[in-house]
Amino acid sequence: MTQLIADKPTYKSILIFSSTKKNVNTILQSLRKHKIAAEGVSSDLEQQEREDVLGRFRSKQTRILVATDVLSRGIDIKDINLVINYDVPKNAEDYVHRVGRTARADTTGVALTFINEKDMFDFAQIEALIEATITKIPVPPEMGEAPEWKPIRQRRPMGPRGGGRNMKGKPRGGKK
Repeated sequence: MTQLIADKPTYKSILIFSSTKKNVNTILQSLRKHKIAAEGVSSDLEQQEREDVLGRFRSKQTRILVATDVLSRGIDIKDINLVINYDVPKNAEDYVHRVGRTARADTTGVALTFINEKDMFDFAQIEALIEATITKIPVPPEMGEAPEWKPIRQRRPMGPRGGGRNMKGKPRGGKK
């Protein structure tokens, strides 16, 4: 990911989304290790700290912001050039809110999403929601080998054998 950012010096505003606070910290550590300045926002921060970080990002003092979905809805920030989805969100609507941070007010922007084999089903759900096929580009060789795109059908976890409830909320199985 650091190479993707390094290759885009003209992008003045980059927002990286992750589904977990832990990944926000991991991404920040990786960026800083590569001497790329960035700040992060997650529910670990107090409200005032979040507002301060957001203020620096809005005013372009901070070029790269790494955040959980706490930032994907209801935040009006103009001129975001690049949105990177480090994780595919489990909720398809969250994807729409994430990528909606770019291309606002008649501007253009780029949204990239990293998809691994576990995420293919969730990404297919996103395409179904937006009723469009999203272009998939080859992974740059320096990022390693990527899985072949084939969304798998996710199985729902099953309850205990013979357990569960019917449509009326009554236990399934013999008479009780």
